[in-house]
Amino acid sequence: MKWTAVFLILLASSMVLIGSSGNFREYESQRGVWVNIAQGNESYIAYLCTVSGYSNVVTVEQGKSVTFDALTIRNQLGETLEARIEGDYSSLPSGVNVELEDGWIVLLDQEEYSFEGNVSAASDAPVGSYEVPIMLYGDWDNGDAEISVCSLRINVIEPQVVLTKILISGNTTVPIETNQSWTMRIEITNYGPEKEFTVKDVIPAEFEVYLNQTSATDGNYTFVKQGGGNMGSIHMTWVVTVGQGESEYIDITIYTKLNPPGHQEFTSPGFYNLNDGAELIGYNIKTPAIVVEAVEDEDNHCCNHCNCG
Repeated sequence: MKWTAVFLILLASSMVLIGSSGNFREYESQRGVWVNIAQGNESYIAYLCTVSGYSNVVTVEQGKSVTFDALTIRNQLGETLEARIEGDYSSLPSGVNVELEDGWIVLLDQEEYSFEGNVSAASDAPVGSYEVPIMLYGDWDNGDAEISVCSLRINVIEPQVVLTKILISGNTTVPIETNQSWTMRIEITNYGPEKEFTVKDVIPAEFEVYLNQTSATDGNYTFVKQGGGNMGSIHMTWVVTVGQGESEYIDITIYTKLNPPGHQEFTSPGFYNLNDGAELIGYNIKTPAIVVEAVEDEDNHCCNHCNCG
């Protein structure tokens, strides 16, 4: 007859949680202990809990998502084990979504496996700590088990780094075929520990950069033209260290240029991006592009394309 595991044996030794990291944006580094599920004194299914009693402690910022190790198990049955986990998400608030790997896996004797998970928090998700109870299911030739293991803890926090890009001068509606200029500001605000950040952006081929009207409060920046000929896009890289609770910014001035046939951009009406969108490398943070509209000016259009008396 199949049976259900009935007692836990806490191993005296402890070990570092597999998959933990010192990166405060993703995990809290925890020491852990193996817990054994036993039939008699010989057959075991072991799983790893942190000292604080959780399968893992995961920190996610509002508006972000994180992938993590949800539960690590070890087969000590002396025979092949099939196992899966299942999470109880009923206590999670709206805007906090957790998904745990729930398919069956096969472990040979003494093999280990880490089930993965993913958590996403909406930008308006409530800040706080939440628990996800986990059930571990095991099946093997001589029995099966349904085990309530250590829960997963999810910490939702406010964003630690904020990246913005705004237009501080220049028109958002301009006539075609006229010399126009704009100044954009990229700003980083850091609420975490002091750190070096890298920001990249791309200025489309219709523009040039006024280097003598471009400056940053700190850090180093470069603008490199890529692509063929006069119409290559300009790639910006800004590397800057931002202290905790501080902000740094760079102001970039661009202007419309003459295209290869010698016509002043913009040569036709439409919507144009002033940038692709500033991206904070390694953080999956990217600002929207700044968009302007070019419209046809009747007087200018006549004088450029008609016989004006």
